[in-house]
Amino acid sequence: MPFAKGSFLLSSHKHQEAYHFKIHSKKEIRSVPLIGIVASKEENRYRGNFELFRSIQEELEEQGALCFVFSPEDVDGKTINGIIFNKQLNKWVKCIFPVPSVIYNRIPSRDAEQHQEYKALQTFIKTFNIPYFNPHFFNKWEVHQILSQCSDLKDYLPPTEKLESEAGFTDFLERYKRIYVKPSFASQGKGIRLIEKEVNGTIICKSIKKIEKYTSLSRFLSTYGEWFHPGQNLIIQKAVPCKTLKDHRYDYRILAVHTGMEFRLIGIGVRISQRQEVTTHVPAGGKIISIEEVSAPRTKKEILDIVKTCGRELVAAFGYVGEFSLDLAPREEGGYVLFEINSKPMTFDEEDIEQNRRQQLVRTFLILSEHKEG
Repeated sequence: MPFAKGSFLLSSHKHQEAYHFKIHSKKEIRSVPLIGIVASKEENRYRGNFELFRSIQEELEEQGALCFVFSPEDVDGKTINGIIFNKQLNKWVKCIFPVPSVIYNRIPSRDAEQHQEYKALQTFIKTFNIPYFNPHFFNKWEVHQILSQCSDLKDYLPPTEKLESEAGFTDFLERYKRIYVKPSFASQGKGIRLIEKEVNGTIICKSIKKIEKYTSLSRFLSTYGEWFHPGQNLIIQKAVPCKTLKDHRYDYRILAVHTGMEFRLIGIGVRISQRQEVTTHVPAGGKIISIEEVSAPRTKKEILDIVKTCGRELVAAFGYVGEFSLDLAPREEGGYVLFEINSKPMTFDEEDIEQNRRQQLVRTFLILSEHKEG
C-alpha cells in the first residue's frame, strides 16, 4: 500500500532496528497519509508542544494515518529525519521518513523562521507541492493593514498606527488619552503597556507587573526613549472602552480551524482581568470564566461571521492559513473591538476546545492529503 506522497518505505534511524505502529481505519483507504509536524531543534533537542503533537498522532492513527515531528535542518533530499511516538516503547523514536502528504507548521518562534534552514524547507515544500498548514507568524501591523482594507471589518478595528517617532506618539496620545503600546510580534500580552494621560498632564504607564507615574510627558519619553529607535516594531492602539463584569474587563479568545472548505469556529474562551487591567491573559493573572456568564444568544453567530470574514482576508493575503485565534471584546456602546489575530494558537485551557481542535485538525489534514495525492 502506498505511504505518504507515493512512497512505500518507512525506515528506522538504524537499519538493525524496526518499530511497529498500529493504524486503524473504519473505511477502506488507498494509501496511508503521512503528516509532518515541523518544530524547532536546539542543541539536538526538539522544541514544541509535544502534548499536542502526541494527541494528533493518536487521532491520526485512528483514521489510518501517521505523523511525525521534525525540524527544518532534518530535511535531506527526498527524505526527512524525525521522531515519532512509539506506544510499545512509550517513547519518541528516531526514524527516516519519506516526503509527507501535509506539513503542519508549529515552529515556536519568529527567530527560527528567519534561519536559512527554514528557507530551504520552504523550497522543499514548493518542490514537492506539499500542502503547508500555517505560512508564518503574523505581524500585528501587517494584519491591521490587511483587515482595515475590508469594509466588513474596519469598524471592528481600534485606531492603530505604527510607532515611528516621539511626535507621532505624542499626537496619538493627545488624541485618545488612553492608548496601548504593543510589540508587533509579541503574544500572550508580552511587552504591552497601557498609557494614560490625565487632565493635569500626569502620565500613567501600566504593564502586567507594575504601574509607573510621570509628572510630565517629557519625563516619560526620556524613560522610554528606546521605543523610538529604528527597528523596534511597535504599534500604538486606542484603548477602546469595553464592557466589564464586576468592574473587570473581559474578552473572548476565539479559535478557528479551516475544514478544507471554510473556517470553523472551534471554541470561545472568556478571560477576565484580575490583578491588573492591561491584559486578560491567564499567565498574567487573568481568570477563565464561562461564556454563559457574559454572552447573549446571538453572540456566537456574530462571532462566527467575524471569524469567517477574517479568515477570508488572511487567506487572500498570506495563502493557506489553517488555523488562527483572535482576541475580541464587546464595546461599552455595543458591537465588538478586534484587538489582534494570532497564527499558531497556543493551547486553550478549556479541554473541550482542545479536543475539538485536535479532531478538526486531523480531519483537515486528511482532506488536504486526498487533494494532493501522489
